Amino acid sequence: MVSSFLRYNRNFLLALLLLCIAACSPPQTPSASLVVTGARVWTGDPEQPWAQAVAINDDEIVAVGTAENIATLVGDDTEVIAADGGMLLPGFIDTHVHFLAGGSAIASVQLRDAHTPEEFVRRVEAFAETAEPGEWITGGAWDHTNWGGELPHRDWIDAVTPDNPLWISRLDGHMALANSIALKQAGVDADTPDVAGGEIIRDEDGRPTGILKDNAMLMVQEAMPEPTERQLDGYLDAAMKYVAENGVTTVHDMFDNVV
Repeated sequence: MVSSFLRYNRNFLLALLLLCIAACSPPQTPSASLVVTGARVWTGDPEQPWAQAVAINDDEIVAVGTAENIATLVGDDTEVIAADGGMLLPGFIDTHVHFLAGGSAIASVQLRDAHTPEEFVRRVEAFAETAEPGEWITGGAWDHTNWGGELPHRDWIDAVTPDNPLWISRLDGHMALANSIALKQAGVDADTPDVAGGEIIRDEDGRPTGILKDNAMLMVQEAMPEPTERQLDGYLDAAMKYVAENGVTTVHDMFDNVV
C-alpha cells in the first residue's frame, strides 16, 4: 500500500519537499530604492528616539536603524544620500492652515524686500507680464519705509499694468495700493467721500493716489471678482511646493480639507 502511494504520488512528494526547503531557507532581503545614511534621525519612538539611517522603497519607509544595518539594504540600483550628520525628521503635519490664502500670497507679486521705488515698479512689471489680461494682481506686502517713507502712487505702476487691475497691500494689511483700472472698477474717484474708519489718500489736486486705508479698502475688495481657475491652480501649486520644501507632508486647512 505504501509503495503504491509512493509510486503514484511522486509529484506530490516532490512539491512537498520543495515547500519545506523554501520554508526553511532564510528570506531574501530586497534592496531599497533609496537610503539616507550618516544622519541624526529622530524617530519619535521613546524606546529608540535616535537612529543613523533610513531605507525607503518607493513611497514606503522599510527600515530605520544603524548605518551598518541599513547598509545591508543597499543594492546596485539603490540611491544613497549621505546626510553628513544632518538632522532627519518625519514629515510635519500642520493642523491649521489657510492653504489657498497662503498659496495666493506666495504666487502673487513679492514686494516685501523691494528697497527702492524703482525695484517696486520693476517687480510689478515683471509679474504683470505673467498675468492673463483682466486678471487682478494682488499680494505685495510692500513696506514704504524701505525707501524712506514715501507712499507708492498709482502713477508709478499704471504704465506697467495696462491690462490688469492691481490691488497690492502693505505688509501690515492696513493700507493697499490700487492702480487706475482697479479704482475705476471700484467706482473710486475724486468725488468719492471717505468712509468711517478709513481714508482715501489724495494728491494736491484731490485725486486718489491709489492708497486706501482700513475701511476704505473695502470699496476695492468688494469690487474684486473671484479668482480664476488658472489663478486657483497657481495658488495650490505654490502652497504645495512651499510646504513640501519645508518638510510638511500633510496639512489640515480651515475648511476641513486634508491635503
